[in-house]
Amino acid sequence: MDHDSSPPNLGGMTSTMAANQAKVLGYADVLAVRVDNVVAAACRHDWAQVRQLSGHLATVSRLAGYRAVSAIAQTVCNEASKPENGSGIRRGLIRLIGTCARTIGSETGSIPAQG
Repeated sequence: MDHDSSPPNLGGMTSTMAANQAKVLGYADVLAVRVDNVVAAACRHDWAQVRQLSGHLATVSRLAGYRAVSAIAQTVCNEASKPENGSGIRRGLIRLIGTCARTIGSETGSIPAQG
């Protein structure tokens, strides 16, 4: 039985971990900007833009592996598709903001700031 007694390649593992952390932090930054854009569109009562932006957020979040964010963003998109549904959209946005804050906090290892 041949055993390799050499130590693991810690340099390679460290590089991989650093690259993964950079991806997570990059997604967290993008996520915050995208949610801000959805909220801005809602503040303008531009429901078509809310629908488009939240639908896109749902798709990219799902592809990035953030299923909870994706599900809530899809809910916002669906609510924005209903006529005269400002209260449903606002409820969805509140849930989206909270879910994103928890996601960013857990992914970056920080506790989201509370205002």
